[in-house]
Amino acid sequence: MKSRGSVALLLILAALGAPAFAAAPSWSGPSVLPPKLEARYQRLTQELRCPVCQNESVAVSNSRVSADIRAVIRRKLLAGESNQQIKQFMIARYGLFAVFKPPLQRSTLLLWFGPLILLLIAVLILGVTVHRRRRALPARGGRTHTH
Repeated sequence: MKSRGSVALLLILAALGAPAFAAAPSWSGPSVLPPKLEARYQRLTQELRCPVCQNESVAVSNSRVSADIRAVIRRKLLAGESNQQIKQFMIARYGLFAVFKPPLQRSTLLLWFGPLILLLIAVLILGVTVHRRRRALPARGGRTHTH
């Protein structure tokens, strides 16, 4: 019985210590940015997608890659780069998947307007179906059922 208690205690201690081993940035620099840069940092990390996680922003992802990206963003902000330059860097490195809102360009037209096109097609189909049913009602004799 004493060994079960020891194992349980070890498991509890391991679970409590696990957050200490979470992905930490590999870049060692100032963790506090000036307020203006901190606001941009927060916005950028929310707008950029973790390349290894499923639909998580870099801001909330615990992956090692996201930790490295956050460090790169800090470094680039401190170097004076604009948000657009940082996004372009991410797109060049990870492709359009890196941003939640890809830029409007020829290769992303379907991505931007595809849902609208599908909605218009659905409305058109619904309209044609309703129109055909209304035309078919008088052809049946126009009888109405009374109960």
